[in-house]
Amino acid sequence: MSFQDLPADWAQRPITDPDVFEGVIDLIVTDQARCEGSTYVLLCHEGGRLMQPICLPDEPHTVDVVRVQDGLTRLFTEAAGEGVHDVVMAIARPGRPDPTPRDHDLRVAFEEACSASGVRLLGVAIAAPTGVTAFPADGSVAA
Repeated sequence: MSFQDLPADWAQRPITDPDVFEGVIDLIVTDQARCEGSTYVLLCHEGGRLMQPICLPDEPHTVDVVRVQDGLTRLFTEAAGEGVHDVVMAIARPGRPDPTPRDHDLRVAFEEACSASGVRLLGVAIAAPTGVTAFPADGSVAA
């Protein structure tokens, strides 16, 4: 789904709604981020509605999971104090939107940071130049 297919009421729906999830990611993640690589955190209101996207600097090749997790834990703890209950992760990178070992490492860092800060990870997506794909917890790619 592309952002052009989003229904008019997408902002009132939970981001996990399958009719809007990939389209919202497509709307937020820039073409430049997909070419160069970035990681997005989408802060959500209670109930999963989008509050604020944040684009984080990216490490081009390897992921220091502990360093990423520590930074995210601080961010999520602060955000939780401001009323954020849920987050969504979007991995923007070149290539196809199929999960890589690096994507799995980033997901683990997000899951651990969420667990440590009391924030819920609602979903993960991979945004590539060719499109957006949901990245379920089992590591497969949604159809």
